[in-house]
Amino acid sequence: MWDFFAKPFGVLMEFIYNNVAFANYGIAIIIFSIFVRLLMLPLNVKQQRSMERQQALMPEIEAIKKQYKDDPKKSQEEQALLFSRHQINPYSGCLPMLIQYPLILVVYQIIRRPLTYIAGFSATKITELATQFGELASNEIAINAKLPASEAVNMKFLEIFDLGITPSWKFWDFGAEWKVLLPLLLIPILSLVTAYLQQHITMKLSGNGQAAAGMMSGMLKIMPLMSLVFAFMLPAGVGLYWIMGNVLGIVQTILLKKVFVTKKKEGSV
Repeated sequence: MWDFFAKPFGVLMEFIYNNVAFANYGIAIIIFSIFVRLLMLPLNVKQQRSMERQQALMPEIEAIKKQYKDDPKKSQEEQALLFSRHQINPYSGCLPMLIQYPLILVVYQIIRRPLTYIAGFSATKITELATQFGELASNEIAINAKLPASEAVNMKFLEIFDLGITPSWKFWDFGAEWKVLLPLLLIPILSLVTAYLQQHITMKLSGNGQAAAGMMSGMLKIMPLMSLVFAFMLPAGVGLYWIMGNVLGIVQTILLKKVFVTKKKEGSV
């Protein structure tokens, strides 16, 4: 099923890799991350606008909570009516966050199968190469590593990180591979840190004033840990994509906040 969604993104990644990223997979992932962020910009703008409008209703929300403090059900009903009158969906802020997960699976498919999506090899050719190298046809990363440099997809980034390898936290088992595996520990760490910073900045700038704050707060708190876990389960290229998404998300949140603050002063939100 994921191949259906991965194919158009794979075509894009192939174009970026061959024509924009100087045949460097790391640069291709960074550029691809920027494209995805731009693709989601309309949703993120809508999310930010909804958050700003909800924040403006905080005095009324607090008044409802105070009035019906002994009747939580009535309090929720009154808040729902308030949002309905102002045509606000309190859960709209969760949508861009939820969309990230299927996108991660799409990126995983592309990185897991570089010969299919980047090199453009046919299934027949990949099967032949698998037989030649004694690998499973599904293990395209291992096959790619045994190809001549002129035919292989360059999975190295900054000549340090091999983005086709999955990071391992068992540093005591690195052995002779430590020069390859040790730098990859930075990927999960940066994934955790950038996810936490994005969470912190998003919640701080939103004022934590939306009705769905409890739900969003719970999701945002768990995301850094999910980033860390996934980064140790998936090829490092997926972790790099996640890191870039977090960094771009931080920049976007700050810029959109400034735009909406300016509009609020002008009375145009």
